[in-house]
Amino acid sequence: MLADLLSSPAEGRVLQQENMRTYKSNDEFFQALEKLVQEIDDSGQYEAANRLREGFSCLNGLTDGWALLMESIETTVSQDQEKLKCENMAELKEMLKIVRKAVYRR
Repeated sequence: MLADLLSSPAEGRVLQQENMRTYKSNDEFFQALEKLVQEIDDSGQYEAANRLREGFSCLNGLTDGWALLMESIETTVSQDQEKLKCENMAELKEMLKIVRKAVYRR
């Protein structure tokens, strides 16, 4: 069963929703995102990896930081759809769902 991390940046809560992957904490999510970005970098997609790193570096515990991360993921998904490995794109899209939930609290 897939579920998702939804954490309130301010409160550190973890919520779950069906059909999304589950992360036990923000740290677990961040580690998975860092690993994915490194895989993208290792595959030679340096521009995409750098864009994601830039978005990741904007996390500041506030919703605006999550929104900047969301924008970097959305841009990568739209611009690099054909360039990234299928499994990396699928994981990135799952992470985008999680980040959207953190931004919009829905």
